[in-house]
Amino acid sequence: MSERCIYCGMEIEGKGIAKEIDGDKIKFCSRHCSVMFDGLEKKGRMKAVIMAERNAIIKDLEEERGTKVITMIHRREPWEETDENQINIEDTEHVLMRIRQTSEDVDLILHTPGGFVLASEMIAMAVKNHPAKVTVIIPFYAMSGGTLIALAADEIIMEKDSVLGPVDPQIGGMPAGALISLPEKKPVETISDDYIMLSEEAKKSLIRVQKMVMWLLEDKMNKGKAEKLAEFLTGGYMTHDTPIIFDVAKSFGLNVKQGVPGKVYDLFRTFEFGACSRPQSAKY
Repeated sequence: MSERCIYCGMEIEGKGIAKEIDGDKIKFCSRHCSVMFDGLEKKGRMKAVIMAERNAIIKDLEEERGTKVITMIHRREPWEETDENQINIEDTEHVLMRIRQTSEDVDLILHTPGGFVLASEMIAMAVKNHPAKVTVIIPFYAMSGGTLIALAADEIIMEKDSVLGPVDPQIGGMPAGALISLPEKKPVETISDDYIMLSEEAKKSLIRVQKMVMWLLEDKMNKGKAEKLAEFLTGGYMTHDTPIIFDVAKSFGLNVKQGVPGKVYDLFRTFEFGACSRPQSAKY
């Protein structure tokens, strides 16, 4: 592996620029990068070093697979006080921008407990609409909205015990299916106005997500099979944290393959384990 600048991640040509910082002799690709790095505070320097390492791993992975690698990993950053723990609008901006900037095949490395509906749907649409092949790589889990994004891909790479999950909507932290069935189990006059409105909202959300899943699957299986799978994944037949492992995903007719590239795990070693929300607390 060639030497890379720890500030910008670019390859260092020739001898580069060597500078002693805090007692360590560090090489940079340019004087500009050495000055910029020297001006950073401790956490800023940490971020620069780690991001340069990640960029080098990603570049090697791109060369190995002949793709453009995009990441959406919800795990603690060592320089941050809080965790990035769900799919949000900032993720949408990042992923959509990267997808739009390339016409190449894309590898999207996905590690998430899920997140907001709009953000997940926008990323899923971008994945489906990309003109070249998109492969979603799931080393550990992509639950809820993460599964929705995976369904949009041309190919999913997992391990035997990597997991996807149901995509049934959660309204106010409650399963849409349970809210929809509430008026059938209690006299309507005993249900509060708030829950009646939530029940109606749940019906709309369930129909919306089912139609989205069917659209994502329409070019991957016949219509009847897509309808049945969309109904199963969105209908609330399982708890929201039910793991869908490789063999089950295969039985659904999804294009799943086994064998996450080793460099993906090298990438994960640059993150910290933190208090990231577990999959069962995912919002969707």
